[in-house]
Amino acid sequence: MALFINLLIIALIIGAAGYQIYHVIQRAKRGKCAACDYDCEAKKMMTKAQKQH
Repeated sequence: MALFINLLIIALIIGAAGYQIYHVIQRAKRGKCAACDYDCEAKKMMTKAQKQH
């Protein structure tokens, strides 16, 4: 029983990691970085530079 639970947990972890990798690759194909949903410093600097020009 413990082996089955361990295998289930491992499968869930590998599945979640695979989903995240797939998600990042799809965003990269659209020309977006993996962190486009976040308001990071690089994004703030880019927005500020675009407003100045």
